[in-house]
Amino acid sequence: MTIYYQFLSSRNAITNLERRMIKVSRIKTVNDLFELQPYLRLNKDERRQLGKIRTKVADTYGMVCFSTNWQEPIMWGHYADCNKGIVLGFEVVSKRFTIKEVKYPSERKKISLDPKTVTPGEYIDAVGFIKYEGWSYEKEHRFFVKLDDCICIEGNYFLKFGDDLNLRKVIIGPEHPSKNKKNYIQTARYITELVKQTGAELIVSRAEFGGYRVVRCGYWTPKFEKLLNT
Repeated sequence: MTIYYQFLSSRNAITNLERRMIKVSRIKTVNDLFELQPYLRLNKDERRQLGKIRTKVADTYGMVCFSTNWQEPIMWGHYADCNKGIVLGFEVVSKRFTIKEVKYPSERKKISLDPKTVTPGEYIDAVGFIKYEGWSYEKEHRFFVKLDDCICIEGNYFLKFGDDLNLRKVIIGPEHPSKNKKNYIQTARYITELVKQTGAELIVSRAEFGGYRVVRCGYWTPKFEKLLNT
């Protein structure tokens, strides 16, 4: 069973747990400058025509992005509120979500699509799973979904998780504020109640002592598990 991980701030992770939803990213708001245009763009007319296709795709589709490695410290630092956030791990069990691994080439190449006839689906298949090699630490997997098939809340799009997206793990960040000897029961109890409702495994993490990974904390995880089982 492959688990796909999303790195989130604590606030966003708790909101997702409360709603039992996962956020769908809008293509034009992600942090990759070359998103869905990783090809050579030297021809002005072709660049303009393919740009229109990209805009159509961005207006119609969103994407849900994951990593297969929750132990990567760069991911915790960049996407989980400087190690204070929470990671949610999912099993993708529905055939309606075609999750694929992202490839990371070092150079941009010419695209073989005809901008006059290419469909949005063909465009996604051709360029939707390619990013510059500098992003390779993310070990990203993603799937695309039509925005019309999502739930819209205040301009943001979400998918319900459950049978399609099965929440398997909730990992508390190495510097999450609930890891506090004086008040962890008060601050952690709400999180554990939400996790208990999902049936997911709860892990509390720490920085590795002998390497550069984020690993399970043998001190704090049992304390949270005790709350989980009360």
